[in-house]
Amino acid sequence: MTTTQKTTAHLTAMWAAALCLAGTAAMAQQELYADNFAAADADGSGWLTLAEFTTFIDLNAEDGLGRASTIQQRAAYATAFSRVDTNGNGTIEHQELQAMQR
Repeated sequence: MTTTQKTTAHLTAMWAAALCLAGTAAMAQQELYADNFAAADADGSGWLTLAEFTTFIDLNAEDGLGRASTIQQRAAYATAFSRVDTNGNGTIEHQELQAMQR
């Protein structure tokens, strides 16, 4: 194997490892979001009220997820809630949160 081939193989392995780590980190974040959603959903309804959303944001801020710490610092819970509640029904479902995370 030539030096160029060795270098190419090494770089390919490094990129593959980086992509694997990035995928693992994204999966871990999604699991944290899901765990925090379940913990904040006090009544087990499968959606969040404003009070439950506030808890969800606080949990996410503790875990360093997304823009939660900014929302928390600015006490912008109601503003964030209204932006995520895209169907305007006064609750937030998983689908609405997932759409906002993209």
